[in-house]
Amino acid sequence: MEIKTFSKVDEKIYFEKLDNGLEVYLYPTNKTKNFYITISVKYGANVTKYKNEKETIEVIPGSAHFLEHKVMALSENEEISKRINDLGSLANAWTSYYGTNYNIFGSINLRENLKLLLDIFYNTNINEKNVEEEKGIIGEEIDMYKDQLDGLLSQKLFNNLFHESYVKNTVLGERSDIEKITAKHLNQIYKDFYATNNTFIVVCGDFDENEVLEDIKEYMKKVKTKKTPVPKRIKKKDLPTVGVLYEEFNKKVSNPRVKYAIKIDKSLFGIKDDTILKYYIGLILSTNLSVTSELFERYKNNGIVISMSYGVNVIDDYVIISVSALCKDEQKFIENIEKDIKTLVIEKAEFERKKKSVLKSVIVDFDSIEEIEYNITTSLMMDGEIDFDIYNSVNNMEYDMCQNVIDTIINNINANNISIIKTIK
Repeated sequence: MEIKTFSKVDEKIYFEKLDNGLEVYLYPTNKTKNFYITISVKYGANVTKYKNEKETIEVIPGSAHFLEHKVMALSENEEISKRINDLGSLANAWTSYYGTNYNIFGSINLRENLKLLLDIFYNTNINEKNVEEEKGIIGEEIDMYKDQLDGLLSQKLFNNLFHESYVKNTVLGERSDIEKITAKHLNQIYKDFYATNNTFIVVCGDFDENEVLEDIKEYMKKVKTKKTPVPKRIKKKDLPTVGVLYEEFNKKVSNPRVKYAIKIDKSLFGIKDDTILKYYIGLILSTNLSVTSELFERYKNNGIVISMSYGVNVIDDYVIISVSALCKDEQKFIENIEKDIKTLVIEKAEFERKKKSVLKSVIVDFDSIEEIEYNITTSLMMDGEIDFDIYNSVNNMEYDMCQNVIDTIINNINANNISIIKTIK
């Protein structure tokens, strides 16, 4: 096993890549008696079209999430479900745009829980009958999501920002999409992407790394899936302009909501590391737009907003900066934010203070096995690797570069790369 160490915090990850391509990341610690076991696939809802060795496949929106349901089908495997409950463990799964994660959290018998999770993952039965039965369940989940106004507005905003991007589809898909999904379609995706060399395991908790690795190796000897070429994701290059500049959304709410967003070509910032770029922008937005900022106080005191938040996302080739507000006067908010977003500023002392806060969070994350697992998993899904030098990368962030980021934002705001959505009664 290879030992990889996170800088500054001196926390170690044991890593081994098996002959079949499966990557294993082990984080043994005596900080907790709980454990968190996950197995993840580098396949998510951002794959809308791909090419395998034989053909090009058009992926029906919602397929990654639907496949998650059929792999984690505990209701169809009463024996495994009962054993997980008997052990007092919790089994769950989630799908993002970047990957799919299956997990078990518990405190008793890590090694048996590991075997149970592997049994779930590698003994999938997808047929027309259980696919049809699942459509109603997922349809209800889609309806519940649509009842969450903020999430719904965010999805509409991202749909308006892009012309061709995967974010124009939700992770869950629409009911009309789900009706098109077949067992054949899901089995094809499972075969193409759920290969061992596109999969990784993360184990966090109090355990012996050699025993757990040996358990995984023994289990893999009977697994039929093998190392195969990972299909190539096909994506269209999006335009720098937004698709829809302005939209009004009819919804009966006590106070109107507004979402304002800017779409900027990522290459203009000159920062290759997406994580560091998001940190820079996050520091700037936190200083200027958070609930402790002078701007928020002014908006609140002038009867413009009740609450306000911000976000930064990197979607393929573009950075999206968004501001959301629960308003008293939505028109004044739009008029003011369009002017104030061009006056972003951060003093050096404030930059250094906020950078120290980020550095502290990097250290504090190691107090929670859930945070450790999530950081490892999302890094591998989104970047294909773990940044073991993240502390030093943040520590090396410079004030002058932060100023360049501000200038890039301000100089690249124009009428064609802003999208606004607001609720109306």
